[in-house]
Amino acid sequence: MADEAKRAKGLEWFEKVMGFRPPDLRGDPFLDVTIDHLFADVWSGPALDVRARRIATLVVLMCLGHEATLKLHLGATMKTGQLSDAEIDELLVHVAHYAGWPPAAVASQVVRALRAERDAAKAGA
Repeated sequence: MADEAKRAKGLEWFEKVMGFRPPDLRGDPFLDVTIDHLFADVWSGPALDVRARRIATLVVLMCLGHEATLKLHLGATMKTGQLSDAEIDELLVHVAHYAGWPPAAVASQVVRALRAERDAAKAGA
């Protein structure tokens, strides 16, 4: 496992990117590499900002049709305000033209569901 400074950096970046603190499951190999490498090294790299990495991540997830992970990342995008609703809509249309209608249609359904959840939460608040 990585040292404590790297773990702290990974946890900080995870929360910055995803909008919530991950569960503390030290010793879980997948979560350890997610925190200690993906977030401490990849998401925190100096050449691309979080917004650019977010767009790249969303496009890849849309193209691959990874609905559950797409929901997680779109939800984080909406929660952290990294992309506006209008920007997400344009991204969906752009992906539809380059990657095809089916993956964009699935992503669009995910977006609609997340917006409905968000709007219901606001109405109930």
